[in-house]
Amino acid sequence: MRHFPKGMLALAGAALLLIGGCTAATPRWPAISELPTDVHLQGRWVWADLIADNVDIEKRFYGEVFGWQYETYGTGKDAYTLIRVDGRPIAGIVSYDKPADADRSARWLAFMSVPDLDHAADQAATSGGRVLVPPKNLAGRGAVAVLQDREGAIFGVIHATDGDPPDVLPSYNTWLWIELWAKDSSLMADFYRPIGAYTIERQEDIGDRPEIRLVAGGYPRAAVLELERKDLPSTWLPYVRVKDLQQTLARIERAGGRVVVPPSPTVRNGKVAVFLDPLGAALAVAQWTDENNAENKP
Repeated sequence: MRHFPKGMLALAGAALLLIGGCTAATPRWPAISELPTDVHLQGRWVWADLIADNVDIEKRFYGEVFGWQYETYGTGKDAYTLIRVDGRPIAGIVSYDKPADADRSARWLAFMSVPDLDHAADQAATSGGRVLVPPKNLAGRGAVAVLQDREGAIFGVIHATDGDPPDVLPSYNTWLWIELWAKDSSLMADFYRPIGAYTIERQEDIGDRPEIRLVAGGYPRAAVLELERKDLPSTWLPYVRVKDLQQTLARIERAGGRVVVPPSPTVRNGKVAVFLDPLGAALAVAQWTDENNAENKP
């Protein structure tokens, strides 16, 4: 399997630290679930933010590809853009100024639900990771922090004020799955196990890559895959569920994106692909069927 370019991760430090710095400019953040659930499931990935230096380009692209709708909070550089699918919030967009040494202008940051952010941050730090943005409260949303694992992959943790979104089968054009592409899959599964309160399940290889599932609440919540090339950076890769993969890939290319890992019959029956958006942020798409639902995997 080919991989997306290494340069997509060059944004890391400056862009993520901006999340910590811009909170004061946003007096109230939209909740990740507008219907309070008061339920928190440790280890479930419940939110994602897109950090981009041109919000208008990203809004146009994802609107054309997935039909996402947008709602803006605040003004100018301090504005936060809420992404909705069929009226339901699923993600956001944060504006930032691209660092001079970055060759990509955007990246996705996914958030895991945890009960105690200070404890999660301590677990990451004592296991060889780093705390990039210490735990802080975002009014209206809850407490968040941005962490880095011991191989350098960046992720967020969150404890939402009103609870996590309902734990249901994702509809089309919403989040389906997330994978960590790691240099040492066993080592990284052990890193995340206490943070997400995961149990570990080893699966059949994806092509020739070992896969480890991270299970919480009785369901697989994420996977760790071994990178074929150890010179590539470790990274978290979110998936979006789509109805028709080929039609989605055609829309991606028409809208200015680039497919960097095309469907392969040897990888999940040719029903997944990876693309870069016009500013370089990476996402995967998967055609999910009723047969897949029974297997609990993309």
